Amino acid sequence: MARSFGPTHVKRAIRHNSLHRGLFGGSRFWLTMFGLGQLVRWSGKVTKRGEMPIRFSERLGPDEAYMIHHVARPKRRDRSS
Repeated sequence: MARSFGPTHVKRAIRHNSLHRGLFGGSRFWLTMFGLGQLVRWSGKVTKRGEMPIRFSERLGPDEAYMIHHVARPKRRDRSS
């Protein structure tokens, strides 16, 4: 099976090289790449917006249905603080 060279493979290769050549090997360039990668990972976790998804596990009876609709968030000026 041929190995994929997609974005995931590139990220994994950069993370591997930065860890081994930078943190363990002492290369300044790869150490900087390691630091930037950690900063990107951390900022992605910190800036996630929205709430966690709500999950329901309830059996429906005959002639019952769920209605799913979007409730718009109030505008910033309309929110009470």
